[in-house]
Amino acid sequence: MTTKPVLAEHATIQIERVYPHPVSAVFACWSDAEARRKWEPTPEGMVMAYEGDDYDFKVGFIERSRMLKGDQELARFESRFVDIVPDSRIISVVCVSANDTLMSSSQHTLEFFSEGGKTRIKCTEQVAWLHGQAMQAEHEDGWNVLLDRLGEVLDGKR
Repeated sequence: MTTKPVLAEHATIQIERVYPHPVSAVFACWSDAEARRKWEPTPEGMVMAYEGDDYDFKVGFIERSRMLKGDQELARFESRFVDIVPDSRIISVVCVSANDTLMSSSQHTLEFFSEGGKTRIKCTEQVAWLHGQAMQAEHEDGWNVLLDRLGEVLDGKR
């Protein structure tokens, strides 16, 4: 008996925010590992464990991490920077696995626009969920939490 593969679910998610900070400050929150880890949207009761201590914000760098709840690994993440234009654009590819099975693959495009001393950031995620799950609402919620926390870091509240 042959089984058909489950078709992928696809979505494009776009979210924008405006921060009362210059582009250089907003971009720096993405390029600096310590700043970035202050605003990433790790769910309550979970931690992100990073492989290696070096964060090399450059095209081609691959960051590997695992989401843990206690001793249990819930997911693995592999992120690769494919394009970086300082104070303008960051493009990365992110693959998420669980139990050694690829669950999703997405491309994230972050665009930074200077608008009178403020920064408008446009985040676009093009994602394919494999195995029949569709998690658009969860991804949108994750982006909103991430961007809220980014604002708190920029305002010195986090």
